[in-house]
Amino acid sequence: MNSSMEICMFYFGVLVLISNYFSLSSSTSLFNLTTDQYALTVLRNSIVSDPNAILHTNWSIHTPICGWIGVSCGTKHQRVTALDLSSFELQGTIPPHLGNLSFLRVLDISSNSFTGVLPSQLSKLRRLEVIDLGGNNFTGEIPSWFGALSQLRHMYLNNNSFSGRIPSSLFNLSRLQSLNMSFNILDGSIPNNICKCKELEVLQLQNNSFNGDIPSEIGSLSMLKALFLWKNQFKGRIPKQVGNLTSLIGLFLGHNHLTGMC
Repeated sequence: MNSSMEICMFYFGVLVLISNYFSLSSSTSLFNLTTDQYALTVLRNSIVSDPNAILHTNWSIHTPICGWIGVSCGTKHQRVTALDLSSFELQGTIPPHLGNLSFLRVLDISSNSFTGVLPSQLSKLRRLEVIDLGGNNFTGEIPSWFGALSQLRHMYLNNNSFSGRIPSSLFNLSRLQSLNMSFNILDGSIPNNICKCKELEVLQLQNNSFNGDIPSEIGSLSMLKALFLWKNQFKGRIPKQVGNLTSLIGLFLGHNHLTGMC
């Protein structure tokens, strides 16, 4: 084989490699997009009532999901990074497929009528920073897997029908800044490891059936600005460590069985 033929074969091989590379990249991108699209399509199909016909008319498989109402995507990978369906008057359940939105940072489905329990597959949303499920009809216990969502900063589970105790794993979320579990059917005591949430600024646990003593560990939450514990069944004395909360602006402890400060 002469040298010119060898050179031609060499460049042909290079072109094949380049072509395969871009073909693989395109296939990967398509797979990622299809993964997100499928997850949202399953969610749409899990909606039993959409009175404003928002999802059933706008969420079409024939249009890019990044243009769907309530959906935001990242500019680099075109993956879904935020899902905001708040106040859409939707009724339905949350399918496990939603856990496949692996780039999701914000999930807001507040002020709807979603029911059922939260699927464990949501524990795969490891990039999640904000979750707002407030104002729905979710039931069951608050899942312990919330403690695995290490990037969470804001969690709103208020105005549902969650029952049982707060899982202690929840307070492993060291970046948590606001936690709202008010207006549920929760009971038991506040876990002592709440002290791990050093960045917590707002804690809302009002209108539940929490009981026992208010843990003194709350006094180590130096960034806490508002503490809502009213209308529960707390007893005993208000721990003196509450006086260490120098950032505190609002303290609401009424309608309990407290007897004063230690």
